[in-house]
Amino acid sequence: MLELENLLLVKGVVAALRFQDDGTLAEAAGELEQIDAHLAAEMCQANGRFMQHNGDMFMTLSGADGWPASGWMMAGDRLSVCGASDVACFVRNGEVSLNEVFRALAEI
Repeated sequence: MLELENLLLVKGVVAALRFQDDGTLAEAAGELEQIDAHLAAEMCQANGRFMQHNGDMFMTLSGADGWPASGWMMAGDRLSVCGASDVACFVRNGEVSLNEVFRALAEI
């Protein structure tokens, strides 16, 4: 939980979660209701798998180095979600530095 709490210290991060390989919520911190945290964990796990698959395909088809990607992001109008491995966080677009968020995610 301490790692998630540290992620909340990044300006603009409003919630963070960790999930299992099957999408089950492992832990959550910040501004997420419990039911929303469970749904968010499922979404983040599925999106991470999808992005991993796309990165593998891109690497195979292009021969380009640097894939698969080590993180992903879904941008919304006001909130976005950023993920890496089994951790994701929700951010307020107008307040956040995505570079800081992905540095923090990489440290976890």
